[in-house]
Amino acid sequence: MTKTLGFYTNYNPQTQKPDSLHLLQDRFGSQLERMTYEQKIVFRAALAGFIANKPVWIEEGSSITCIDGCIESAGVDWNVWTEDQELCEWITDCSKLSESDIEGLIEALTSQIRGKVYASRSV
Repeated sequence: MTKTLGFYTNYNPQTQKPDSLHLLQDRFGSQLERMTYEQKIVFRAALAGFIANKPVWIEEGSSITCIDGCIESAGVDWNVWTEDQELCEWITDCSKLSESDIEGLIEALTSQIRGKVYASRSV
């Protein structure tokens, strides 16, 4: 049984002003159930790459931001910039969250991906 986004992050719809997590949940559901498997894979990979690269990324003089590089790397086989520009915007917005919330979002996406894999195995 997968849990809601608030379980993995600091997001509490009762007490928090709308932010990226609130908007993400409104768009894709509290368990990200309206996000495709491929979107979850790319989203998770891009955020994980961002967390890993952010401390060593040198923005000055670079023509590409850290999150843009991570999105490109995560979605290269899919041509994500052309095929799903909305997803790229979501990933970029969520990269501005706290590191704790980004880690929680990665965990939520992983849970959703595993749920899909386990469901397909039991069929």
